[in-house]
Amino acid sequence: MRLLLTALIALLLISTKAHAFFTIDYNEQWLRNDAYNRAMSQAKKDLEGSSSSRSSSRARARSTAPAARKPSTQADPLWTGKLVVLRNGEVLDSKPLEEMAQMVPAAQRKEAQTLFKQIVVTFNNNVEKLYGVPKENVATGIVTLLAGGYAAYYNKPFPENAIKPTVEQVRTYLQGKPEAFKPGSERMRSYMQSVGLGMLLSLMQQEVQKSGSAADAAQLKAEGARVFRAVLHVEPEEVEFTSSGLRFR
Repeated sequence: MRLLLTALIALLLISTKAHAFFTIDYNEQWLRNDAYNRAMSQAKKDLEGSSSSRSSSRARARSTAPAARKPSTQADPLWTGKLVVLRNGEVLDSKPLEEMAQMVPAAQRKEAQTLFKQIVVTFNNNVEKLYGVPKENVATGIVTLLAGGYAAYYNKPFPENAIKPTVEQVRTYLQGKPEAFKPGSERMRSYMQSVGLGMLLSLMQQEVQKSGSAADAAQLKAEGARVFRAVLHVEPEEVEFTSSGLRFR
């Protein structure tokens, strides 16, 4: 995610804002209640395996799901619908942003909502060309959230060579979970909030790394662990991300 983080910082001058919003308080239950995160909670059971069984695990996932489709196709059941940005720069459906702004102290919520809008819109405009993964797609959102959790927990960027294979893996897996599919508005909500929180955690990791604050690093590490527990129902050490995608240890 380093290229995208650089783009965000350059375009939004966001680094000082990310540090200002270090005090966040997201409800872990929100992550657990997300339909797609609930589906991902079964991933360890369905995809678990060592490197020797990795190929067979992926084959089983492919056998139960439609073939992965090209990025940004409306035929993909994980497509969220178009993220509509109005001429005044506002997002047509701002409710997910309003909900996310509740994570920060009341005095900062207006600024937080603007920040999350900038994060989501900039991410959506750049992620496909930078990493070859689909924008406006639930799988891309989930992997972005996990990448933020990884950065927060380990205090280092998510490995870029793992982005595309992990998105493709999660996408194929979720396409085999039709019971998780919700109406388009729910998919967009999941995407926006996963991207918003995931990228915020990644940005905050860069700020913590610059500051060298042990206390901030410890707090951020705790936030990263919460992401893994809520989405995958595992501790961060139980999963790794490689050029082959996500693998459970």
